[in-house]
Amino acid sequence: MKNRSFLVQMLLLLVFTLAISSAQAAERLDFWVSPDGEKSTMAISWYTAGKSTYILLPGNADPSQLKIGFSGADNVSIDGQPIHCGDSASMLVPGQEVVLSTSRKQYTLKVRRGSPNIPALYLTTESGSLDYVHKRKGNKEAGTLVFVSAEGTVEYDGALTHIKIRGNSSTTFAKKNYQIKLAKGADLCHMGKSKTWILTGNYRDKSMLRNQITLDMARYSGLAYTPEHIPAEVYINHEYMGLYLFSEKIMIDEDRIAIRDLEAETESLNDQALSSYALVGSKAVKPGRFKAYAIPNNPEDITGGYLVEYEAYASRYKDEPSSYHTKRTATLVVKSPEYCSEEQMTYISGFMQSFENAIFAKDGIDPASGRHYSELVDMDSLVKKYLLEEISKNYDGNNSSMFFYKPSDAESTKAFAGPAWDYDSSYGSYAQAHNARKLVTGKGLWIAAETGGKYWWPALYKQPDFFKAMTQTYASTFRPAIRILLGQQTDPQGWLLSLDAYADSIRDSVSMTLIRWPRQKKSSTVAQTGYTFEENIEYLRTFLTERLRYLDSVWMTNEQ
Repeated sequence: MKNRSFLVQMLLLLVFTLAISSAQAAERLDFWVSPDGEKSTMAISWYTAGKSTYILLPGNADPSQLKIGFSGADNVSIDGQPIHCGDSASMLVPGQEVVLSTSRKQYTLKVRRGSPNIPALYLTTESGSLDYVHKRKGNKEAGTLVFVSAEGTVEYDGALTHIKIRGNSSTTFAKKNYQIKLAKGADLCHMGKSKTWILTGNYRDKSMLRNQITLDMARYSGLAYTPEHIPAEVYINHEYMGLYLFSEKIMIDEDRIAIRDLEAETESLNDQALSSYALVGSKAVKPGRFKAYAIPNNPEDITGGYLVEYEAYASRYKDEPSSYHTKRTATLVVKSPEYCSEEQMTYISGFMQSFENAIFAKDGIDPASGRHYSELVDMDSLVKKYLLEEISKNYDGNNSSMFFYKPSDAESTKAFAGPAWDYDSSYGSYAQAHNARKLVTGKGLWIAAETGGKYWWPALYKQPDFFKAMTQTYASTFRPAIRILLGQQTDPQGWLLSLDAYADSIRDSVSMTLIRWPRQKKSSTVAQTGYTFEENIEYLRTFLTERLRYLDSVWMTNEQ
C-alpha cells in the first residue's frame, strides 16, 4: 500500500509539473507591429539581443499608422495600460522605452527607427524559415515580397519566385548576401524594370559605405552600366535583418547591360533547355582549354553579346557551367550565355585570349592576331576600371569580380571593362597578416604591384599608352572624385557626395544593424578600422586623405 501511495503521489506531482510547464509554454509571448495588426508579410516581430528587447522599425514607418499584434498571452499591457490586438502602436515612440507586461513577466521594450529616405523590403519564405536557403549555396525558396519606397509607397506586393544566398567567401558570413527574383518584373526606386535584384550585406565593411561610394565613383566617372543601388532595410520572416545595399544585378538586359542578348536568341533556336545538352571540352582545369555544351543551333552572328568574369582562382573553372582557363592560368567564366555552345565558347575564349596575349606583349600587340590590346578592349573603360581598383586598394581587384562585356560586332568590335562590382574589402577594410602593411595604409600601389604572370592589371600598367591615358583620367576625373568624398569640393550633378553626407544618410540604420549584428562592431585583429561607426568613418577619411596625397605624388607629374 505504501508503494502504491508513493506512486500515486509521484504521478500527481508529475501531472502538476506538466500542467505548470504547459501553462508557462502557453504564455510564451510573441509581439509584433504591422499595418493591420495581423502577422502578414509586413509584420515586424520584436527582437531580443542579450537582456534587451527591441522593436526595430524602418525609417519610413510611422508608429501611429501601425497596429499591435501578439500571441501566447491573454493579458498584455504597455506601461500599465491593457492592450489588445489591433490597437494603435502610437505609444511605441522611436528612441524611447516602454514596459510591456504579461501576467507572468515584464519586458523593457526599446523602440528604434532607421534612417529616413531609405526603402524597406519585407520578405517571407514559404517555410517561414531561411534554414533551407542557408544550408547550401544554390538552394532556393519561393515566398512573398512587399517593397516600400522611402516615401512609403508600395512599389511591389506579390510573389517572390525565389530567394537564395549569393557570393563566394561571403557565404560563410553570419549576415548573408542574397539574390531575389520577383514573379513579375518591377521598376523599383526608378532603377529600371527587372525581376532579379541583389541584397549585399556589407558584413566585412564596418562603415557599410565602401560598395556605395565606389559604385557612385564609377557612375561619376562615366563607367558604363554601373549598377544602380540604394541602401535598404531588410526584414525576412518578420525579423529585422539589417541594412543592406539593394542593387541591380550585373546582367545582359535592356535595363541593365543593354547589348544584344545572345543567350535569349540561342534559347529560341533550340527545343531543349540549354543546360540539358552534353558537356564538351575539358572537365579538368588545363591552360588554353574550355568547357561548353553541344548545343545544335546557333544564331548566325555569335560575336555577342557576352558577359565574362575574370577569376584568378582555378576552382571557379569547375564551379561554373561555361568557363575557360587562359594560357596564363587565369579563369574566365562566361556569365551570359550561361550555357555556351561550343562555337560560342570558341569565339569568346579566342577573343579574350588574344587580349591577354596582347597586354603581356612588350608592344601591346597579340602576335597571333596582330591586334593591339586597345583594338580588343576599349581603353577608356580599362582605365576607369583600373583606377577604381587601385584608388580603393580593392583586396581582390586582381582576383575576382572583374567583368567584361562584348557586344555583337554590329554594336561594337571591342569588348569593354566593367561594370564595377564588389568593394567591401577595399580602402583598408580587410587584410591578412602577411600583407597588412601594404593594405591598411593609403600609401603604395596594390593592384599594379601584384606579382605573378597571370594578373592582367599589372601587365596593363606597364604599357606606356595605358599609363599615359590612366594618369590623365586620374587628374581630370578621379582626383576630383576623391576630393568630393573628402568634402573639398562638390559634384554639381549630385552623383557623388561627401563621406559626411553618406554617413548621415545611414547613421540611424547602422545603429539598428549593430543591434542585429553586434559582431560588426568588432574591429578585425589585422585591419583595425575601429569599433564604432564614427571611428570607421574617420578611418575611411584618413585612408582617402593619405591615398590622395600618395597618388598625386606618383601620377601628377609635370607631363600630365
